Amino acid sequence: MVTLRSHTRERARRRSSWAFLPQEIRRMILEEISRQNRWSRASTCRNYSHLFDPSTLTKDALQSLTKALAAWEPTHHITLELNAYSPGDPNHCFKNHLYGFEHENHENLLEKQEAWNDPDHGWFEGKQKEPPKTSAIQQLFITAITEVGSASPPKVPAVKGVVIRRQMRRKIDRSALSKLLKQFPNLESITYEPWRVLLHLPNENDLSCGKQDQMLLVGLPTWPQHVRSVTIFEDFNEQMMEAIRSNPVPTFGNESFQVETRRRTNYRMGEAFAVKSHNLEHLSVSFMIDARDFFTSCKMLGDWPRLRSLILTTPLMTKGSRQSISDLLVNAGQVAQKMQHLKSLAIWHCSHDKASAVIFHKNEKGGRKVQGSATLTWRGTCGFDFSKEVVGTWQKVVCTCNSHPGYVGQCDSHQFLCKIERVEGEIISHGDAIHHLRLPNGVIDPRSLRQIRQEGILQREAWTVGAEPVDESESEEEP
Repeated sequence: MVTLRSHTRERARRRSSWAFLPQEIRRMILEEISRQNRWSRASTCRNYSHLFDPSTLTKDALQSLTKALAAWEPTHHITLELNAYSPGDPNHCFKNHLYGFEHENHENLLEKQEAWNDPDHGWFEGKQKEPPKTSAIQQLFITAITEVGSASPPKVPAVKGVVIRRQMRRKIDRSALSKLLKQFPNLESITYEPWRVLLHLPNENDLSCGKQDQMLLVGLPTWPQHVRSVTIFEDFNEQMMEAIRSNPVPTFGNESFQVETRRRTNYRMGEAFAVKSHNLEHLSVSFMIDARDFFTSCKMLGDWPRLRSLILTTPLMTKGSRQSISDLLVNAGQVAQKMQHLKSLAIWHCSHDKASAVIFHKNEKGGRKVQGSATLTWRGTCGFDFSKEVVGTWQKVVCTCNSHPGYVGQCDSHQFLCKIERVEGEIISHGDAIHHLRLPNGVIDPRSLRQIRQEGILQREAWTVGAEPVDESESEEEP
């Protein structure tokens, strides 16, 4: 009898344990605990700390999700969007950063901001007079996804698109991202908007290719060959850069983190994307690579059988001399001659209140080229003149009828027009630059673009750092 009671109690204890609860109930409990004032004590408890570890939570969530989606038929055409955040993110230092919540689309955020008064986090009557500490910025951008599943994760044929918007400030380990993408045998498009890494570990001697870049460099060739569209937009925030520069640098063991707010691009990254573009119909990479590296690498490659749209950035567009910009456009035009299906190409950049872009566009109707419809447009806050060499090179992209040396004109059936347009609108953020430059579709997710522009307005009113689109790339002579 005693033994029976013991077994009964043991069964009851097991059935009342955490592991026996449905995942939805466990999630509700964790969310409720996280709202308590001293919930962090639970996260340090040895018995429960693994339950609060972000990487454990996200790994379990991704495993459950992909397992469920694996049963769906390929005809469902699912776009999988990943996001991870803490409920406390918008409640403290980063109140005027947007996270994709539904209320952000309906509230008057500027009016709401004017009422914020939170001295503990630097807010005084709607003004952020004290910048966030470096430790708070580190926490906002902590790596939350380090693993995505088991050694043999299930294939998910229903997923056709993967989206990771800039509103997900928590990082996904880029080797984990490559592993995740392999689970989708019918994947067609990838939109990835990571944030610039501002603090590097001491052992990362080559800051031009830090740990995250190195993992992407290794993983990029393994991305599915059947993907046809890739958009990568590396976001940044000038106020966070200023906060890190003005705060003590955190330590790592006996050494300090290295602050690197300037984005140093790496030739190998440009080369890797050039190789990857051969299988794509659309490629857009903003701020992660330099267009000069991309086009230099392309000269050693063959023709592009599919590419229709290409969007790249280079600081040369706002910091370079007229001659250096012209040299870039000649190189780009020579590469474009090997892209037989190219419909649009844009090279752009922004810095402070400056923004410039060169946009090539070939009109088509019903999938066929329209006579007399190709344009090469300079659009920016400053003027520019296309040299004869630039015009002649791009004329050959449109027509090879008169390709003899020295020819700069155009034949009767293939007209080519060069245009110069000035940008007059106010540029507060790099989102404004994208908007006023009227870049082709595919440079950034539309929702992300709205967020950047909203944040630019909110943060200008709240803080005195200045315009956000400062990109501390190496400068050259002004055009």
